[in-house]
Amino acid sequence: MTALRKPPLAGWAGAWVAMTLWSYSCALLAQEHDKMPAVVALVATVGDQVTFTRQRASVSSHIDPTYRKTVPIPNQALNASVLRGLDRAISKEEPDARRVLLLWNTPNDTKEALKKVYGSERNDMLLAALIEHLRAVPQRAEWDRVEAIVPRYVSGERDGMGNKLGGIGVYVQPLKNIVVEFGDNGEATTIEHDGQSRTVDPKTGEKGNYSTFIAPFFYFDRVTLDAKTLEVLRRTSHFDNTKYHDPNSTALDVADQMPVSDMLRRLANLMEQSAYRAVRGVRPEVLVSPLQEKRP
Repeated sequence: MTALRKPPLAGWAGAWVAMTLWSYSCALLAQEHDKMPAVVALVATVGDQVTFTRQRASVSSHIDPTYRKTVPIPNQALNASVLRGLDRAISKEEPDARRVLLLWNTPNDTKEALKKVYGSERNDMLLAALIEHLRAVPQRAEWDRVEAIVPRYVSGERDGMGNKLGGIGVYVQPLKNIVVEFGDNGEATTIEHDGQSRTVDPKTGEKGNYSTFIAPFFYFDRVTLDAKTLEVLRRTSHFDNTKYHDPNSTALDVADQMPVSDMLRRLANLMEQSAYRAVRGVRPEVLVSPLQEKRP
């Protein structure tokens, strides 16, 4: 019977040393990777249009109680506002992270498909379209995480405003809350009753409770994705608005209390501050106009 030959001790020792050095090298590489700044892709995909919604007078139950009009906003202006706030927030939250900024508008075929669905189905379709877009981006291999701001849509009324609001828009509530009071002599007097929502004077920043207002709003989801797998790590909903009412305005319609250009500027500011708040968790600033000296 042939005896088995024992391997040389030096061979075993060499193999053990090589394995140890390899394991140690892997550990060092892992530590180096952990020390490397995270690469975070920031995506703004809120679209290129603003919806103006106006409350109607009393209507039958089967008619939408609001007028709606969509206005296109060119040159990625809306996405840029959101991206500024998101970038500023991540830079403070993770100062060592390297940030990659991305702008993306929903493709036309997806826009058409979104018109046929509602509520959560609409939100899921929009997120799926974004993920499909990111899947085809080759630079994704260099990223660690994706932070995205996407519009969100709901059916019900929220925060004293109309129903079926979503994404970016301006809501106008022109109808006063009128209360009829009767005096001791039986005479009827109509007065405007205070509203339940807090309003802001656009010129002074003073707070009020007027029942009529014009309100820029931004309803969105902050979505965190694993850059490699595109798995949704976190998804939180946010709804921000500022209700403006100028008690000293002579305009008969609350919608005429400020120019459209001024309202769009306030909307852009709200979007930037809202994106910042979604990360940092602080209240957005309310934009007011500088006080102007009155001349006789």
